Amino acid sequence: MQPFINIAGYEIPAYGMMVVIGSLLSIAVVLLRCRKKKISPDDQLYFTAFIILFTLIGAKLLYLLQNIPQLVQNADVIFESWSSFLNYMGGGFVFYGGLIGGCAGAICYAKYFGVNAVKTAENFALIIPLFHCCGRIGCFLAGCCYGIEYSGPLAVTFTESLGAPNHVSLFPVQLLEAGLNLIIFFLLLGLDSRFKKPLQNFGVYAVIYGSERFLLEFLRGDPARGVWLLSTSQWISLLILIPAGIYMIVCPTEKNFLIWKMLNGCLREQPGTKPDASETSGRAAGK
Repeated sequence: MQPFINIAGYEIPAYGMMVVIGSLLSIAVVLLRCRKKKISPDDQLYFTAFIILFTLIGAKLLYLLQNIPQLVQNADVIFESWSSFLNYMGGGFVFYGGLIGGCAGAICYAKYFGVNAVKTAENFALIIPLFHCCGRIGCFLAGCCYGIEYSGPLAVTFTESLGAPNHVSLFPVQLLEAGLNLIIFFLLLGLDSRFKKPLQNFGVYAVIYGSERFLLEFLRGDPARGVWLLSTSQWISLLILIPAGIYMIVCPTEKNFLIWKMLNGCLREQPGTKPDASETSGRAAGK
């Protein structure tokens, strides 16, 4: 509704501002929980840095893959100058690409520092829906990721949108998703003490959000983003996120060894022994 916020005479992109707010709020939550989870704050910050970097790369790559035809069609404009290229690269991100990239970042962190990052990853998984909630509010303010045409209760009409059609009554799908993500955050927080298996909290998140996202895609009104009647995000929900989440929730702890192994850069377990998924990560133990 308001793509730019005027602060001290400067026009600040509302989406970028909400991303910053979400990042600061999320980092504060994970750092406050470090003592309870017996995790070094330094480990958590280094881990978070890896996640952010890989998240941005993954989110941008999936966006580019989804928009290859537009990229080819407008290549002369995009690559006309360095500033045009940076302007294009600075916008357009896909959440699922960021989620996949973030998972890759967690594995790279464990391998690079040679540590068991399971507990650090579990602590970080909690704040994914909290950050996403802020991001979706940013989407609403900017007018991207907009809903279908709708004239019922709570309908919204953009007048200064950068992405949604202006002066058209639309369903506020961004705000609905933001609210649902906030509910998921508090649900994970409330169930925290009951999670016993490696990354079980991420599994619960994956199943709930994957199902939610699959349904919400039917309320999205922005251009088609997939094939065979389903969007790219719906295919990711069905083929990756929900199955992975179910695996983390229902598999016995010993079968979650795959998860432990991917997030353990040391791999120093003795023959015939089982990994301890509660082992605390430690950047100082690595390189």
